[in-house]
Amino acid sequence: MPSIAVEKNDRRTAADPLLSEIVRMSRELFSGPISVEVMSDPNDPGETWTVLNVESDDAPQAIIKTQCEWHERLIRQFPDAVSTVRLSICPRA
Repeated sequence: MPSIAVEKNDRRTAADPLLSEIVRMSRELFSGPISVEVMSDPNDPGETWTVLNVESDDAPQAIIKTQCEWHERLIRQFPDAVSTVRLSICPRA
């Protein structure tokens, strides 16, 4: 499996108003910590995407429901970000 380059809480994310709004939306849905990573394929460093890593104490069914809501809201509120923003959920329970 190819490696993936990761920059945690990259400076680009802090200055990006669109990403700030997506993080705000994510905080409305997930009560746990949220971190942001900008990732790229080392074979194509110009191709980057942003991953929001969130933690949740909820039951698996509730996590799935919230994940679906997150994707629906992303599509509705931030359609231009759909192909470049990803969600990773780490259950804490």
